[in-house]
Amino acid sequence: MDSSMSRFVLTLLLLAGTCVQAADLKLELPKQQWVLQQSELPLQQREGQVLPIENEFVQKVLPLLNTNKPDQVLQLIKTRYGEVTTLLEAGDSEGVVKGRIVTGGVFTTTRPNGISATMMYLIGNAYLGVKNYKTAELAFRLALGVLPEYIRVYESLGVLMLVQERYKDAFMYLSRAAQLGLNTPNLYGALGYLNQKLNNSFGAVSAYQNAMMLEPDNQQWQQGLLFSLAASKQQSAGLALVDQLLAADPDKSDLWVYRSALLLQADKKQQGLDSLEVAIRLGDDSLANLQVCASLHMELGSVERAVALLKSGMDKGLDFSFIDQSLQWLAVHEQWASMQKLLEDTGKNRTGLNDVQQSHLLMHRASVSVHNNEVTLAKSQLQQATTLDPANAEALFALGRLYRQDKSYAQAELVLQRASASAGFRENAQLLLSQVAIDQHNYTRALQLMREVYAGNPARTDLARNINTLEELVQLQGSN
Repeated sequence: MDSSMSRFVLTLLLLAGTCVQAADLKLELPKQQWVLQQSELPLQQREGQVLPIENEFVQKVLPLLNTNKPDQVLQLIKTRYGEVTTLLEAGDSEGVVKGRIVTGGVFTTTRPNGISATMMYLIGNAYLGVKNYKTAELAFRLALGVLPEYIRVYESLGVLMLVQERYKDAFMYLSRAAQLGLNTPNLYGALGYLNQKLNNSFGAVSAYQNAMMLEPDNQQWQQGLLFSLAASKQQSAGLALVDQLLAADPDKSDLWVYRSALLLQADKKQQGLDSLEVAIRLGDDSLANLQVCASLHMELGSVERAVALLKSGMDKGLDFSFIDQSLQWLAVHEQWASMQKLLEDTGKNRTGLNDVQQSHLLMHRASVSVHNNEVTLAKSQLQQATTLDPANAEALFALGRLYRQDKSYAQAELVLQRASASAGFRENAQLLLSQVAIDQHNYTRALQLMREVYAGNPARTDLARNINTLEELVQLQGSN
């Protein structure tokens, strides 16, 4: 292939867009979710006490609530406290339920129809369990009305706000529970999750560490801490933790993804890639992670493995835009055989591509054809590309270059004018139009185009000498 063709291929590819780089992508870490844990029977006086007449009923419903059967609990509550639940669900606008609530306990002076704050707390948790958040919130607030430092109610209100994604309110209530002395893994785990959501990674690390201190084998706290360590770029601590967890459970793909993320943060690409490959082999099916893996393989020289991963990704619905970028990378790095293989694999799924995507695919095929010195085929492919997507400025510009090389100046002028309509290609298209004019000794036209480019981009000081030369040619041409 001659030098002009080589320059054409390189220019075409460099103008095609930004190539894929692993550094520009992010691993998709396992998603952190808050799993609601059922409340335990309050024991501290600050948490409130049931009335003696409520004790037998509470002992009946509490096991059901602790075993995640809130619908059964609510049915029992409605059977015994039907009037109360009806008023709560209606909003208790006249304060009837509010007037019946007492602090509870054996020595409480109570009304004949009194309800303890603890019972309201349990009622609130039953409604929370069946996702009737409005009624749950009302029940909790009524409990606080007579017992303002009811720790468990603050915890439950925090969880209620959390599941509704009212993160700032949730943090306020859970922080208050901690200030009042609540010291449970569930509380610290929730605070860790909230700190994550509020972009306080270091606070999340501290909270999850407290949760793990109290409940070291809880996978939710382990993954929360790993996520937070990665987010706060504490690679050494994160790697120490993940290696400890992998020693106990080496087949857990999520842990290998975390290990990969932490290693990549530390710029240990090969080790990060190795861990990511293990995660994929163990069943990680994230397309985002597959993209990172393929990109790393390309950067580190394992192009065949990258193409194989991209092929498997296509079968799972990998977005065409990433295939498009990968094809650009392969072309810029002159990996023509791998590029041809990927084009063949992508072509098998061509029916699922829209016109714009098929236009891009044809443009990549044209770059391979130019490399193979099949210029006629390349022009045909680019013509098809511009027919499928008349706004494909990259293909129009490339076609204009080919037309200029075989001296089809009228056709070159036409397609380059169309390419110049795109802001991203206007400058290059006008410069190439100027060259077409020079080829035809139309120096006045060439000078006009180059001045327009310089006026639009004064930073192109390199054009000044060319403009001066053209001005001299115009004067010389006029004198003849």
